[in-house]
Amino acid sequence: MKKKYFVLIAVIHLLLVVTDLMIYKYGIGPDGLRYLSAANDFASFNFSGMDAAMHCNTAPGYPLFLAAIKLVTWNKQIMIAIIQSLAFCMALYYLLTNLFAKGYFSYAMCITAYALALFSPEIFQTNAMVLAESLCASALLLSCGALINGVQKKSSTVLFVIGVCFLVLTKFEYIFALPLLLLPPIAKKNYRPVVATVFFLGLALFLNAWKNYFLFEKVSPFSFGSGSAMYGGNNLNGDGSWHFTNKSLNYLPPDKEENYLATLQLNSKCLCLEQDSLFKAWAKDSWKNNAGFQLKIIPLKFLKLWLIPASMDFYTRMTEFKPGLQLRVLFDDAIWPWYGKYKHAFYLIVYWLYALATVVGFGIKILQDKFRSADLFILLLFMIMSFLYSTFFYGLGRFHVPVFALLVLYAAFTIKFIDTRFFKTAIFKRLEQMNQTEIKL
Repeated sequence: MKKKYFVLIAVIHLLLVVTDLMIYKYGIGPDGLRYLSAANDFASFNFSGMDAAMHCNTAPGYPLFLAAIKLVTWNKQIMIAIIQSLAFCMALYYLLTNLFAKGYFSYAMCITAYALALFSPEIFQTNAMVLAESLCASALLLSCGALINGVQKKSSTVLFVIGVCFLVLTKFEYIFALPLLLLPPIAKKNYRPVVATVFFLGLALFLNAWKNYFLFEKVSPFSFGSGSAMYGGNNLNGDGSWHFTNKSLNYLPPDKEENYLATLQLNSKCLCLEQDSLFKAWAKDSWKNNAGFQLKIIPLKFLKLWLIPASMDFYTRMTEFKPGLQLRVLFDDAIWPWYGKYKHAFYLIVYWLYALATVVGFGIKILQDKFRSADLFILLLFMIMSFLYSTFFYGLGRFHVPVFALLVLYAAFTIKFIDTRFFKTAIFKRLEQMNQTEIKL
């Protein structure tokens, strides 16, 4: 494929990322500081001096990535954002080149899909943040690109193993998608990438279990944040969101405040394990005592996951817990600067248009090109992760970003349909002709 348009789009994406950072000056939040602290431990090989509090609910994938690029970024947010953006651009380009090679996308469709993804605020704002979703999305795109390629060559096998390992190590919940990722090569009786992935992922989880035993004297291949996430999505307030407990003890189950406050007197190692255990028990009790109530919250968590843009996390800091999406909070002049409601309205409209274009594009693609195995794969991935966050955990807009990075490619079919049906600019045809001319030359 002719590369100059992809390069131009990638450059514009980088400008959007840097401009977004300069305008809004996000800063690095508590999660980002935790990731950087863990990354510094890995980069310095200071295992004896690791802070248990920083590693308690931190999956190792993103800190390892930050540690690997520290010599270039020096933990500066703008440099981290640029590296993350470049990684995402290359992973997406790799996926699209394989979609083109297998005949799933035309050259013009690849250009359109590339632009749609990289110009989306969901992507360029996420790439600007020191959070795990950007790397998770890049790892997922890389894994899917290798699957489309067929994982036949050594190079694609290596990329598949790297992508899957970083995907799971960055966000442990994606281990539930592992069978889906391994199914295509198994179906083709290509067991080499399956064995390699299981071996290296198993080795990485073993090393993480060893780290946990060293820090917490407890063997676990994962982190210790699942209890907090589970109670967040299944708390008794009926809002299906995680909140800062220290801002409101009303977030906790009735008569459990003393149990929680007692944990604050413990050292960081014991506090981590005790709070994880308590939150898991409370989440279990919330289902045991009123399963019908929790079932009713599942649709709300699904809507919070998919209807709210990634940059809008206004639920976490709430101290009053109410059901519903609470979108009116985004337009409250008492909370935001004068431009807040206009900014929120703009990004909501843009995101919802993207979501609509994606759904319509999926339908158009199915009608025009039937329902292929790749479509089934993406649909199942969407269903698995949606079920996971909507049932066991909590709904938060930024959690949809990795899967959104795949889904948004369907929006290219909507753009092509609109252009062909209403504008008739023949831009897709001209792009194809230009690519063919380049190939002949």
